[in-house]
Amino acid sequence: MNKKKAIMILSVCISLLVCTACQKQVEDAEPIDIETDSEVETVQEDIEDSIEETEPEEEIEEELTEDDLRESDTNEEESRIVYNRALEDGETILDGYNNLILEEDVKRSALIYLDEDDIPELLVLKNGEYHLYACDGTQITEIAMADGGIKANAYGPRHILENYSGDYTFYWFEYVPYQRLLRVHNSIDEERCDYYLRYEDGSFALELEARFVDTTWHTYDAKQEIDNEDFLSRLSDIGYDELMPCGYLYENIEDAYENIGRTSSTREVLEDFISGKIDAVYTVEEVNDIPEESFVMRSYEEIFDAKTLGEGWGSTEYVDFDNDGEEELVIRGYTGNCAFLDVIGDTVYVVIETFFTTDRAHVAEMEGKKVIERADYLYVGRKCYDIFQYDACGCVVDFFGLYAFYEGSSYTAEDEFWYREQEITMEEFEEMVNSIQDIPSE
Repeated sequence: MNKKKAIMILSVCISLLVCTACQKQVEDAEPIDIETDSEVETVQEDIEDSIEETEPEEEIEEELTEDDLRESDTNEEESRIVYNRALEDGETILDGYNNLILEEDVKRSALIYLDEDDIPELLVLKNGEYHLYACDGTQITEIAMADGGIKANAYGPRHILENYSGDYTFYWFEYVPYQRLLRVHNSIDEERCDYYLRYEDGSFALELEARFVDTTWHTYDAKQEIDNEDFLSRLSDIGYDELMPCGYLYENIEDAYENIGRTSSTREVLEDFISGKIDAVYTVEEVNDIPEESFVMRSYEEIFDAKTLGEGWGSTEYVDFDNDGEEELVIRGYTGNCAFLDVIGDTVYVVIETFFTTDRAHVAEMEGKKVIERADYLYVGRKCYDIFQYDACGCVVDFFGLYAFYEGSSYTAEDEFWYREQEITMEEFEEMVNSIQDIPSE
């Protein structure tokens, strides 16, 4: 990158700094109502019956430590304690999961169907990370990550350029039901990383990865960097484009089992938000195993007033900006600043927002996909477009810059033009700009 481009990108970032001041329904997982202890026992017996047909042929090894834990090396540099506990005589799967929750002092958990069988996996939130456990009918084992460097964090920084205030956000656990696919999040040097994993042979294997380095978006096939167009194609080919968030975490195993596959109506939740019945998650204050105690909440009125500078000259619109087929909410002020909000489960949260007249954002369509176009073209000497493509989980799956830098009030073919960190011609720049089709407001 030449010196001029670096200076201009820095100026874009500084201008944004000044501004600081995902759902698909799981159709095949019908929950069984659990209302009394006797009904819980009936449900557990049903699970046991389904397991008897698929019990492993080999005898279970009895070489467990006194506290039923074993140490598993995740790589040469790091090892950690992995939960591995045999079910006791007469103990059902739900009993085992419930005892695990008690032993590990877990405050929030959920049951999901990650693989093809009828035995649910247990997802827990512990010390700010997600942990996943599987049961084969005889023992419960924690599913190990692909390596020790991959974490399943529930809290961390937003993608850079989404928010410059340093605020943290909450990461939902995202998976494809019955397909063994999931995505977890981590941060390295405060920069967010997204890991696309496959569950196989009792552990997770890394398939794809995406992250920001400085202000540049990088995508990987395992350890090899690949173009983002190839990355997006592989997401679709493998099935990661069907990821859905686990939007509900529960205090006890009975509630978790009763609500497997629970969904909600995005429009109804947003209407409750607008009417003042519920607030939205604005940011995260601290790491806590009870997420709602960590959330900084804002009402619709507070966000609307902030965007309209308290003068009430603004608007709200419903528009699908994440390609999930459901309309999300955009609150827009008369000066151009706005907030984009989505729903996970029954939780409204702020995905991305802008602040002043020089930081404008619109929902647009580009190459057949909805994107958020964040533009800076009011200053002399530059036209800058940052393009974000989100998925149904509120996660960025594509980001790129489209920039023109020039002297004076207009550019010529002799000036600098950039797309995805590559220098392009003026004709290519104009062709790309013209391909961004703004979606009109309601």
